[in-house]
Amino acid sequence: MKKLFLLSALLIFACSYGQGEQLYADGTATDQDGNSFEWISYGSQDWAIENAEVVTYRDGTPIPQLTDYTEFYNLNTGAWLERDFQELGKTKYYNWYAVSGENDNDPNTPKKELAPEGWRIPDFNDWVILVEYLQEQGYCANGSNYYISNAVGKSMSSKTGWSYYNTEGAIGNELTSNNLSGFNAFPFGNSIGAGGEAQFWTSTAHWEKSNEAWWYWMWYQGGYISRNFNYKRTGRSVRFVRNTSTASTENNQSNTITIYPNPTTSILTIKGSAEYNIKVYDITGRKIMTHTGNTIDMSNLSPATYIIKAVDNSNNEEFTYKVIKD
Repeated sequence: MKKLFLLSALLIFACSYGQGEQLYADGTATDQDGNSFEWISYGSQDWAIENAEVVTYRDGTPIPQLTDYTEFYNLNTGAWLERDFQELGKTKYYNWYAVSGENDNDPNTPKKELAPEGWRIPDFNDWVILVEYLQEQGYCANGSNYYISNAVGKSMSSKTGWSYYNTEGAIGNELTSNNLSGFNAFPFGNSIGAGGEAQFWTSTAHWEKSNEAWWYWMWYQGGYISRNFNYKRTGRSVRFVRNTSTASTENNQSNTITIYPNPTTSILTIKGSAEYNIKVYDITGRKIMTHTGNTIDMSNLSPATYIIKAVDNSNNEEFTYKVIKD
């Protein structure tokens, strides 16, 4: 049985509906295995908006992979397991020993870091800060009757994959209105299977020397995000976080690569000689144009704000811009 704890620490913030704008990736970063992942800046924090895919620790030490969940569940050392949910795709579950780098069999073993250089696994307080920020910015679910003060789970959940639930404000209701915050939590589940839940480890143990640790989760029947604790040997998804002050211009090149003129009436140009795969989205996230090169003709588009995503074909780096079409 789940031990459900509401985010009582967050009740000091009231949500204002309809204020949060659709957010998109602010940049990309690379983990120790060469995997590229997108991130968004939420106030004082940058959060990965994709689940971790690493198979080594930061220092290059391999993380053992298991294929049998029963064997995985009986471990008290770091490991990962891949699950294939067909329609949703594959994902990696990590036990908490991999997340924390701890080893119950040998407490003298040096602690390993799962996150890439400059990043960390979010602790309990990192999640509190994120949820408070989204509350303050108005990312609560309109019409939600579920713990209204922390109903930001809908804005953090993906637009696809969730089980249907016919209640206004629930994550599983009207999926097209999900994911305003861009956090893009997919329902890879664990305890009730794919479509029902998204679960993420924190790096915080429930209490010192406990065999349980804290995790955060969203549920398709609610519009909220909540916290819980469970055995460290269970498997869950992982996200990375860092303080915004540690972000380098190298990982946020969309601020250094110029796109002009902005606002524009017709031709938009990305400065430089690189060739890009360009995609244009409206403010709801619907893709409306694609092009290859370093210019794109927006003359036939209606006046509005658009999101431009451009992937540099030479190094696979992605840049995101907000552009106004007059």
